[in-house]
Amino acid sequence: MEHIILSHVSKHLAYHDILINKQHGFRKLFSCETQLITAINDWAKSINQKKQTDVILLDFSKAFDSVPHLRLMSKLDHYGIRGLSANWIKAFLSNRSQVVSVNGSHSHPQPVISGVPQGTILAPVLFLLYINDISENIKSQIRLFADDGIIYREINNDQDHVTLQEDLDNLNNWANKWQLNFNFSKCYHLGITNKRVPETYSYMMNNQIISRVSSTKYLGITINHNLNWNKHCDIICSKANSTLGLLRRILGECSAAVKSRAYTSLVRPQLEYASTVWNPYTKRNINKIEMVQRRAARFVFNDYSRASHVSPMIDHLGWDNLQQRRLLHQTTMFYKIHQGLVGISLPDDVCPLTRASRLPNICPYRQIQSCVNVYKFSFYPRTIVTWNHIPFNNLCQSTPSFKTLAMPSIKSLNVAN
Repeated sequence: MEHIILSHVSKHLAYHDILINKQHGFRKLFSCETQLITAINDWAKSINQKKQTDVILLDFSKAFDSVPHLRLMSKLDHYGIRGLSANWIKAFLSNRSQVVSVNGSHSHPQPVISGVPQGTILAPVLFLLYINDISENIKSQIRLFADDGIIYREINNDQDHVTLQEDLDNLNNWANKWQLNFNFSKCYHLGITNKRVPETYSYMMNNQIISRVSSTKYLGITINHNLNWNKHCDIICSKANSTLGLLRRILGECSAAVKSRAYTSLVRPQLEYASTVWNPYTKRNINKIEMVQRRAARFVFNDYSRASHVSPMIDHLGWDNLQQRRLLHQTTMFYKIHQGLVGISLPDDVCPLTRASRLPNICPYRQIQSCVNVYKFSFYPRTIVTWNHIPFNNLCQSTPSFKTLAMPSIKSLNVAN
């Protein structure tokens, strides 16, 4: 029955376009990747214009467990979820109790009067509806992934600091009104800029100063104040090498096929998560990531001799160069945006190339000019260069067929482009 209710609610939300586009969590066509691409493109563009963007990372305290049922039902009514569906959801949330068990001893049952049951398929959409109006009266950019949020504003003058502070006050007032609490100890202020002397401002929420940091983790990506991906690459390589060491200890006697599958299933995904966003361009980071795969090839063949060459091992395994794979991931995401297969659209400065050209792609885009490498090698400016050299045509109607078409072109290009 829960699946049926979810289906009806989802159709209702889609038909009336109720959920805000700033929300990327638990929604069809949206993901962590779409959220990160959109936000980091804004920040990289700001750096390219020699400006500063102040970002506040927001963290709710036990958000899913704090949603009050009566207020949730009032919001469902506001969004047009009424009648039998609303009655079923009310019954679904009601008459729940909880106990605490310690060493076989149990507390008295206590009624659960708040929270959406985590682990159920209906809980995420109920939570999204509950916080759907959070962006009202907010002048700065706000982006959400379920209960993880960021609010940011480009700083051009002192008034922008004041405006961002007013937005934080409005968010805090909204949270108090709807009985949700921010975990202020996990809210951070990150000033993204290349300026030698960045502008400083002490932002506050609930009379507490938000901690200023030079880097922080958001949606699994470590973001630096200057969008330098050194720290992120160091972290993922360290984790991947640790996993590879574990596999070496427990799979030492297994066949090469098992070891190869373990690497591609457990190690390589750690190196490629959301790589469309942070694909590095410095030799330092490119080589560091590639070294993990080279170690993996030696692990697969159990060959650690210095006299042995790793490249033939990788060719024998059929593993593609990781940098080429990252370029493929980027162009595939661009293809999805171009075809409307994801929930984000191309920004205004990504324009089709209207003049005649000899490019093999029938839908080329104008290259974006940049002043700094941070922007030049960010998602849109970098991917357009690769996209224009892929022989894309109207016969390419699916993502798998596009990948098959794109990889040979990527391999033929200078991967440093």
